[in-house]
Amino acid sequence: MTTTQDVWTDPDLRPLLLEKPELLAIADALAQADVDTARRRRPGLLLRASRLVVVAAALAAVVAVALIAPWTRSGGSLSDLALAAIGSQPILHVIAETQAPAGGQLVDIKTGQVQQINRQQQEEIWFDAAKGLKRDTVRVGSAIVHDTLETPRGGYTPGGIVYDCAWIAAHTIQATKARVSCNFSGDNGTTPHFVPRPKPTLNPGLAGFVDGYRQALASGQARAAGSGQLEGRPVDWLEFKTADGNERVALDHTTHKPVLLEGDSGWRLRITSIETIPFAAADFRRPTADELPERALASFGRASDEESLPLERNAIADAVPGAVWAGASVDGLALAKADRQSLLTTFANHVRPPATGTGLKLEYGTLNASGRIDVSQPHLRIQAAPSRVLAFGNMWGFVRGDDPPAGSLYTSGPPIGFTVVGGTYVTIQASSAELLLAAARALAPAR
Repeated sequence: MTTTQDVWTDPDLRPLLLEKPELLAIADALAQADVDTARRRRPGLLLRASRLVVVAAALAAVVAVALIAPWTRSGGSLSDLALAAIGSQPILHVIAETQAPAGGQLVDIKTGQVQQINRQQQEEIWFDAAKGLKRDTVRVGSAIVHDTLETPRGGYTPGGIVYDCAWIAAHTIQATKARVSCNFSGDNGTTPHFVPRPKPTLNPGLAGFVDGYRQALASGQARAAGSGQLEGRPVDWLEFKTADGNERVALDHTTHKPVLLEGDSGWRLRITSIETIPFAAADFRRPTADELPERALASFGRASDEESLPLERNAIADAVPGAVWAGASVDGLALAKADRQSLLTTFANHVRPPATGTGLKLEYGTLNASGRIDVSQPHLRIQAAPSRVLAFGNMWGFVRGDDPPAGSLYTSGPPIGFTVVGGTYVTIQASSAELLLAAARALAPAR
């Protein structure tokens, strides 16, 4: 019998399915603090994770505070200095940093010691309100993990078009082929029609934020909260209320620029740079596929059983070049099934040709009457692929960031782990954490 395992993720849905990060650490940090705005979306914009909303909302908060701040010290000098510090050029440029979301754990296979993965991510935004342009780029180190351009004509990512309701209405047939719709029925019709596209804003909920600040400032609710030190830097604090609770902004005492925004629920967003700059077309160029690693562009993966193999090491090695296995038994569980697999990975909007290859699946445990592993009993499944791209169908899309270091196992939830053995990308699913680690320790080249 042939069985197929499918893993489907669209680049624009990936943040919803994989909590990729690769794309949006700041939003995750805020979402983990239970910020309600993480659930908001701009009407008409599809396939954007709520984390983006939170990130941009926080950035918009800083910008709004800096640009409209009418609070004053005696004589109004703080407001004047804050506005002068940012400048009056047409493009608003913001860089923010925060710790990435909990990206799983690394387990030392030999010792079992667990280490939480902590990373810093940087988000950079260019915003032209007059032209309705926004570029939003997220990096881990020097690597871009997310890049979106929003324009009056639509949005773009390295994977292609962002499907919003305006684009779907104007491209009904193409939208149906792409299986996207703004109708619950999924029926786009066949006649193109016009739907207005809202101009990009600093976040999908910007209007609510700005209104909140303006109300607070106009009513005198925004108030100076004293001066202090932020990691040795003198700052002036301002406190105000928004629809989502109290927020405080720290202004550098010398430059008068915002350096930190924090909410009363515990989230913090560090602003490393905020300024206005002249327009440059390069800042708003359309993202291209070559910006991201190939694995980040994968949208569909499949691992299909192709041929049953003898339960013997040499036979497995002959059938699958570079195969790894965990022995004839693991922690008392006997090897019950071995299958050579056909691997397929495709990419969004055909930005890359499909990748194909050969993989391996080993199952340990007890077979039921239908010849499948009895998952009500202790069991173990090991799948292997020759590359990370081809391992997409074996759930490697859930692995954030770089490959786990040699001798380490990446885990992020139930007893599922990912490791690399001699260049082979291995996925382990087990009925217990103990069995997962035992399997990782037993892995070795089949030849």
